[in-house]
Amino acid sequence: MQGKLKKIGKNIIMSLMIPVIVYLLFFIVCNASGHPGFGVGADLQTILYTSVYSGLIALAMTMNLTSGRFDFSIGATLVLAIILGGNIAKDFHMGALGLLALTMVIGGIIGLVSGLVYVMLGLPPMVVSLGLAMIYEAIGFIYNRAKGVKLIGKNDMLVYSKMPWALVVIVVVLVVMVIVWDYTKFGYNRKSLASGQKISTDVGINEKSNAVICYVIAGLLLGIAGCVYISKYGTVTPETGLSSSSYFMTAFLPMFIGGAIEKYSSRPVAVFIGAMTQAFITSGFSRLGFSSSLMTVLNGVIVMIFLIYTSNSYLLVEQKMFREKLEKARAAKEVK
Repeated sequence: MQGKLKKIGKNIIMSLMIPVIVYLLFFIVCNASGHPGFGVGADLQTILYTSVYSGLIALAMTMNLTSGRFDFSIGATLVLAIILGGNIAKDFHMGALGLLALTMVIGGIIGLVSGLVYVMLGLPPMVVSLGLAMIYEAIGFIYNRAKGVKLIGKNDMLVYSKMPWALVVIVVVLVVMVIVWDYTKFGYNRKSLASGQKISTDVGINEKSNAVICYVIAGLLLGIAGCVYISKYGTVTPETGLSSSSYFMTAFLPMFIGGAIEKYSSRPVAVFIGAMTQAFITSGFSRLGFSSSLMTVLNGVIVMIFLIYTSNSYLLVEQKMFREKLEKARAAKEVK
């Protein structure tokens, strides 16, 4: 029992170590350089919003990317779901919960369409998602005569970027995602397919149905992300020319950080911790007065560092195993 508690404590410390170190680093640097206010008050609200928003998109992307499917239509799905759901919810005075429920349902339907098209065509997911992204952008542009959705002034609906709604949303999402990811047949089959598709299909796991479910769950998450986004800005305009891809650019760092600490936590929780870390970094750079172009470059460097680490982390494990074997060999020699 004591060993189990010790392991849980170690996992919690290792999972939270990166965001805690990043937060303390920027807190000290910002105050020492004459830029106070990092991580408190209004800045904390912004960090919370950024964590929830980018975390939801990262979770949606994780559903397919961990199985080798890069979904380029993520941004287009988010935009189309909130344009359709937002306008319908506004016209029928559905309120905040109605907006959330309707946008989730529409996002799930769009995800279902994406999944079915992918398994029916049998083409590479990148090719399929590029085509679907253009179709979804076109529908969003045509709907409502290219006006998108405007909910400015509808304060009763725009609640999901503020406390306590933002916190409630992400807690519920994480609880559901952990259960789905780690404690369901779908989650078990998804992990099996990700680690070895041929063996998994040979033992009877249906890869096509699992892929469709992944797309549906991603669509549901993107519907929630759309609600969080419009709650912050009050309006969403249609995208064209694949410009909707900008919506998921913030998802890469949370995914890579999540991959680095996944062994200490459930993957959904690890991804959200990555999103929180990214929010601290973005807020810290902004507080220090860095330009947007410099922030983009620095974020790219950080993403590359984590990508290099996750791609070569097995070398550290090999070195540790080698040292342990060497120590055992020396100990055995000394005994003789």
